[in-house]
Amino acid sequence: MIKNFEEIKLQLMELSDIVNSFKSEAVQLRIVELVFGMEAEHEQDDQDETPEKPRKKTARRKRAAKKPEEDTPKKTSSKKANGQGAVATLTKLVDDGFFKEPKSIGNIVEHCDHNLARKFKANEFSGKLGRLVREGTLTRTKNSENQYEYQSK
Repeated sequence: MIKNFEEIKLQLMELSDIVNSFKSEAVQLRIVELVFGMEAEHEQDDQDETPEKPRKKTARRKRAAKKPEEDTPKKTSSKKANGQGAVATLTKLVDDGFFKEPKSIGNIVEHCDHNLARKFKANEFSGKLGRLVREGTLTRTKNSENQYEYQSK
């Protein structure tokens, strides 16, 4: 249980006058806990004194120093676009006469998907369609489903 029981007993007898001089039991308990706590920590220190292996230091990588830029021309990207974007496709549809009859934005997306093999979302066309309406290239009216239909003037 307690290794040095007799030694602790003698220490407590010496401390009893001091501990009893405090009127508060809470303070008395706190002092006793501190005494036993110090002993418990001392016992743990004796047990935990196992030698630890020293860590090996690993070399850190050094950052490459930035080379001063010379007057060499920078390489341009060799990638090219895979096709037209939504705005260019919509402009092409207007020029080809696709909007002779009223078309909803869903019809435009479907036409691009099936006939042009280009997948677009409806929101990719909405900004340009609004611009074409403001410019007067297209007109828009609501259909029976309360959706806008766009038509050439």
